[in-house]
Amino acid sequence: MKSTALIRTLVGLLVLALFGWVVYNTRWEEIEVDDPARGTAATDEDYALRRILASVGATLEVRTSLEPFPPADATLVLESRLWNIFPEREAHLKAWVEAGGHLVMQGGLAHNTQELAWVPLSTVAPREKDSRVALSAEPPDSAPSDSEDGDDLQHIDAKTKRRLQIGTFSQNCWDYVESASTTIPAFGPDRTFRGCGGPVAIRSLNHVEPTWGLEFARTSSNKHAPFTAPSRMLALRVAVGRGDVTAASPFLASGNRGLLRGDNALIVAAVLQAAPGRTIWIVRDEAREPLLGWMWHEARTPFLLALAAIALALWRLMVRFGPREAQPPQARRSMGEQVRGTGQFIAGSDPRALHAATRQAFEAVARRRVEGWAELDDAARIEALAATLRPPNALDRAALQAAMNIGGGATPPQILAAIAVLEQARRALLRAPTAPPPN
Repeated sequence: MKSTALIRTLVGLLVLALFGWVVYNTRWEEIEVDDPARGTAATDEDYALRRILASVGATLEVRTSLEPFPPADATLVLESRLWNIFPEREAHLKAWVEAGGHLVMQGGLAHNTQELAWVPLSTVAPREKDSRVALSAEPPDSAPSDSEDGDDLQHIDAKTKRRLQIGTFSQNCWDYVESASTTIPAFGPDRTFRGCGGPVAIRSLNHVEPTWGLEFARTSSNKHAPFTAPSRMLALRVAVGRGDVTAASPFLASGNRGLLRGDNALIVAAVLQAAPGRTIWIVRDEAREPLLGWMWHEARTPFLLALAAIALALWRLMVRFGPREAQPPQARRSMGEQVRGTGQFIAGSDPRALHAATRQAFEAVARRRVEGWAELDDAARIEALAATLRPPNALDRAALQAAMNIGGGATPPQILAAIAVLEQARRALLRAPTAPPPN
């Protein structure tokens, strides 16, 4: 009994020792795991922006074309690279802004070409050496200033841009304040915004004073920010006519998750100038309705007729297992059908030969009524022939004479008409009795 109790005591001590070792060598840490998006948020990349704008009374529309242009006093976020695919687009855009529209460009505003030359803004990105500093852990030696320039955002190296997007520019959050040139603050004066996304060098041109802007703040929380001198603006706005143009940093996070970080929702609302009743358009891609769909909506009737014609043509070309129409029975033609068929053939090929044969048949009947037929001319023949007929069977002498003597310039229809007159006269002679001689 004593040995069993001793063994149980030793096993219990070993278990306690093992449990203590596990507790001593185990470290518990909390890890935040993002819940996957569900419902509309999983399919709509503008879900968060739509909800934020709806909370202030604004509406969001995602368009695929600038036709038609947004309504007056609306905000247009132009992200499509093909927006000026038509030459007149830029002139319409300029007129729309000058009439009171609000244009937002998130990206490069290059002024090395004539595109958007009427916008007094220029956006440049950090140079290659500045991008390396931006990704390093060492703070820069120089304070922010506007004395340096960089390359256009549109010409930034793809590898550098990818490194910037996954590096400090888009991952960390920094303090921003409204610039000194701001005339109307977005959310009250002397406010600091925590923006997640790196600034770029945005400046006004032609000595145009900006009306609003967000610049990199010189605060204690930003003293180790890896940004060089030209990289200081997150957004800048200038007036153009009765409207304005806002240039925003391409690294400003505006997606579903980015809007939930820091003060990005407030910053994006300020950039878009969200206000109750305002319409905000986002144009990302230039697309057109497919050709077949356009033809169905705009030219449905000719489209259906063309499809019917194609279907009939294909049906006629299909392989058939028999003739297209019933074959007539093989039987001998009657004498009348043979004569009519021969006459139709001669009338179609040589109508003058048919006229000569018809006149010969007419004269063969007339000779039996008029003595000395061969010695008379046509006029005398018709007079003598008419004297042998009773009044009900009288002949039209003028028509009969014209039918007997057709000219050389007679057309086939005229020859066929003369043939009909001769044939009718021949049949009248066969039916009519001989008139008595005059007293």
